[in-house]
Amino acid sequence: MDGMDFLGNKRATPQAREQAHSGREGSSPAAGASSSAVAGATLSTSAAGMRQDRLGWIKELVRAEQRMEESGVIEFGPAFDPAQILLSESVAFMNEMKVAFVDAASAFNQLKGSSLGRVKIYGIANTHADFMLFRNGFKLIFALREPGAVSVRFHYVGAGFQPAGAPVTPGAGAVSHAGEEDLLIARWGAFGDLNWTFQEQPIKVDYLTRYYLTRFIRESAK
Repeated sequence: MDGMDFLGNKRATPQAREQAHSGREGSSPAAGASSSAVAGATLSTSAAGMRQDRLGWIKELVRAEQRMEESGVIEFGPAFDPAQILLSESVAFMNEMKVAFVDAASAFNQLKGSSLGRVKIYGIANTHADFMLFRNGFKLIFALREPGAVSVRFHYVGAGFQPAGAPVTPGAGAVSHAGEEDLLIARWGAFGDLNWTFQEQPIKVDYLTRYYLTRFIRESAK
């Protein structure tokens, strides 16, 4: 599978599982420490990268002024191009969602305690910032269709699985089924502000994360 597992998941040892299940009597600081460190480092790095991206327009403004002082010609770089702004903001939104899902999935895995049914998150190779959640053969895929449009799809691959109404393929050992697609759309606001929406309603990443992770956990449960 292409990409990177952002959670740094490892198979739990019997001792780790025992510590996790004894949480009601008292949590052990050592339980899941390695996974927490990896996830925490990933979140810090991603957050720092997002802050740097937000300062990109200031850096370009400084460079434009320096070029003007040197050549006497005023030039506005790609940072002031609406198409470029839409692309960079779309990538930043994807990264913001990925950070939120890494945080939530890491917490789910640690509280679950078992090595079975853990949520894994992978970056998708050869894309701007696409990523997916994986669990028990189920995938939840976030893909940048085009600048300003993010696709969200549930996908299942498994032997013997045949969704109602799907065409039957004789001799197929595994069935791949893609569910309905949700589209998250960017809308321009005042002063170049970009607002992300779903069905014309504004989006908050925290609530988006809770909704899709809850659906994903329920639909991928065995």
